[in-house]
Amino acid sequence: MANLALGIDTGGTFTDGVIWELDKREIICKTKVVTTRHDLHLAIDNCLQGLLAQWPDQYSLNEIKMISLSTTLATNAIVEGQGAEVGLIQIGFAPDGPLPTPHHARISGGCNVRGRETKKVDLDEARAAIQELQGKVEAFAVSGYMSIRNPRQEIQVARLISELTGCPVVSGHQLTSDLGFRERTVTAVFNARLISLITGLIDAVKENIKTRGIAAPLMVVKGDGSLISEEKARERPVETLLSGPAASIIGAMALTGLEEGIVVDMGGTTTDVAILQEGRPSLNQKGARVGGWMTRVKAADITTEGLGGDSLIKVSTSGEMSIGPQRVFPLCWVADRFPHLLEELREIWEEIYFPLENQPTIILVHIKDPVNLELSPTETRMLEILKEKPHTLYHLGRRLQKDPEIIPWKRLVNVGSLHRASLTPTDILHLNGDFKEWNEEAAEVGTDIMARRKSESRQEFVEAVMEKIYYQVSSLLVEVLAGYDQQEITLDDRGAGFFLERLFAPAEGTKRLIEFSARVNIPLIAVGAPVRAYFPQVSERLNAPLSLPPAAEVANAVGTVSGQVMERIQIVVKPGEHGGYLVYTPGDREGFLEMEEAVRYGREKGREYVYKQAQRSGASDIEIMEHREDKFTNLYGFVPQGEEEQNRLFIESIIELTAVGRPWGD
Repeated sequence: MANLALGIDTGGTFTDGVIWELDKREIICKTKVVTTRHDLHLAIDNCLQGLLAQWPDQYSLNEIKMISLSTTLATNAIVEGQGAEVGLIQIGFAPDGPLPTPHHARISGGCNVRGRETKKVDLDEARAAIQELQGKVEAFAVSGYMSIRNPRQEIQVARLISELTGCPVVSGHQLTSDLGFRERTVTAVFNARLISLITGLIDAVKENIKTRGIAAPLMVVKGDGSLISEEKARERPVETLLSGPAASIIGAMALTGLEEGIVVDMGGTTTDVAILQEGRPSLNQKGARVGGWMTRVKAADITTEGLGGDSLIKVSTSGEMSIGPQRVFPLCWVADRFPHLLEELREIWEEIYFPLENQPTIILVHIKDPVNLELSPTETRMLEILKEKPHTLYHLGRRLQKDPEIIPWKRLVNVGSLHRASLTPTDILHLNGDFKEWNEEAAEVGTDIMARRKSESRQEFVEAVMEKIYYQVSSLLVEVLAGYDQQEITLDDRGAGFFLERLFAPAEGTKRLIEFSARVNIPLIAVGAPVRAYFPQVSERLNAPLSLPPAAEVANAVGTVSGQVMERIQIVVKPGEHGGYLVYTPGDREGFLEMEEAVRYGREKGREYVYKQAQRSGASDIEIMEHREDKFTNLYGFVPQGEEEQNRLFIESIIELTAVGRPWGD
């Protein structure tokens, strides 16, 4: 009897599926279907249908031991600024700088660094803030100052939110035990924003496997490439940030056998880059940075750029072109599904529509009705029209008898009620012959419209887009490689731009007096649907050995079934305020007189916690690894040799415990 696994990766553009032989580590069958973002159930159904149509006679569905899911939906939602509207309640402090939600309030309260309450939380103040936000948001996040040392105030406010609103609510202390109030706040907001999105995806998978009689447990890939149970993924969807690219790294290793290289995963929305050494990606210990926001999500050290096959191609009124970071439906795909849109695009071409604020080729597609949002009369009417069928923004303006430039469509796109279609690199590939799947004529008309905006011919515009992509990808790889020694390097100043231009941009017209070249000394491992169209050129410009695995287009799905369950926790022991020692465990703190007694308690609680978490994630054959680091400082600076011990001052002891297990049983 075989041990099989079903792997599914749901990206912004495609949903990939594989049946994987767990013991032989090989693909039995694979498929790739379009991700129907308006109906994830349909995307999963099409994926399973494609796999079962190839199902070999010698295997039985009962031999499927696990189902594993990775997704870029969470990452894409953050990059594109989409997801549920979230109300944020901050207790005791408000961090400087912008927040990832416009709906926030600060109330009295807070703790000190040792977890002692410095000011009681004002629940009347909290009630007023909650009622002010109610109706404007779909979920809540609560973040209290130093809540990782004492979560009591966060728990009180979260309970009040549930009683008053019934909305999902997330507390910062539930997601991380790391310091960093701002980052913890951002993480809590993102978790609240993503709950409905990830829950909808998991439900779609569960319903589809149930109707086909598949009873295996469902696992979800985290951002570090390890696996968690569906229950934990529902509670902590923020941990699926960078899930798709993390799965691609694991999949790239499984497909190539390489243990060293620079792994590049280009999908529909993003290009994700990670360095692979000694058979594993490094982890970003500070937390993942996604869409410009720093979080406390432990993830593979992945650099993400909003550039993919379905990135929005924009041309400014001055003729300057940019690609990404927003993802849109390609014109070729949306017109293939809704043929009337080809005529609406032709209408734009004939009318020489030249908007100042928007791109001329924008089409709006209805996805779902918004929840808990008060709509203006124009927004309500716009949704009524688009529910019937999608339209160009230009055509919609005529229906509403309004200038398209002032139609309020952006808020509905941000909350996921509407989605845009416009010109993308996928459309360009239809013109140069690298990819022909949908309506080529729509791609041609859209390209002509944008080429006219840039004052170029169709061919000149196509070449300019391809060169822009080669340049952006090559520059991204140089930036990642240059910063791999833990130095944060951004190649965005004037001098760096000069070198990058000489490295990767072709000379036009005049002979250059100086040229530069790059050489990459590790393999470039490219995975994802569009990589064969771009990476031969990119590798040539970088002078890098290129590895394009035979199943590069489904590497993410392979990675979903090639990982392990892994749970980590840090227990911190610190000096008490009045002597003794304090032990900080998840959701609690305890005091002890003796150091070793405190450490023993922390180890026991930590081991118990990670073991239970690994069990909750469906792990078997669980092993626990432990690392302890004690931190001291000298009382008086320079200390004579041999007298260090008696002059040391204890700062803290960090006990890191990791539980590792197999994600499927016998």
